[in-house]
Amino acid sequence: MKYLALTLIFAVSTIIACQSAATNDAASTKNSAEIKQVSVQQTSEAVSKENVQFVDVRTAEEYQGGHAPKAVNMPLDSFEKEFAKLDKEKAVYMICKTGRSSQKAAEMLKTCDFKNIYNVTGGTSAWSSANLPLEK
Repeated sequence: MKYLALTLIFAVSTIIACQSAATNDAASTKNSAEIKQVSVQQTSEAVSKENVQFVDVRTAEEYQGGHAPKAVNMPLDSFEKEFAKLDKEKAVYMICKTGRSSQKAAEMLKTCDFKNIYNVTGGTSAWSSANLPLEK
């Protein structure tokens, strides 16, 4: 029940955020961009070489406990207020603990016409298991 209520709140908030960010362009069409699933190795390489956005949607406490370098914390519970800071034209890599919450956040970005969205499969758990660096 709690999960359903949280999902409903995110859905309504996303709709409101997207409406405020929507343009009046009558020719605009529904975003057909896919959310690409990427490994922690692919993500590590991409964020070290490219000019991309890397977002960790875990809670502030989880983030402070250890996060991937260059990942910016935008907790899922306030993500709909924060993602307006992201550039729709740049690639966005999303990470959480396991990949589920970041997938939800990625879906929000997709509905708001972000072009290049990547979800890190396995999340920070997989990142740590792959012995990739963590920052505190």
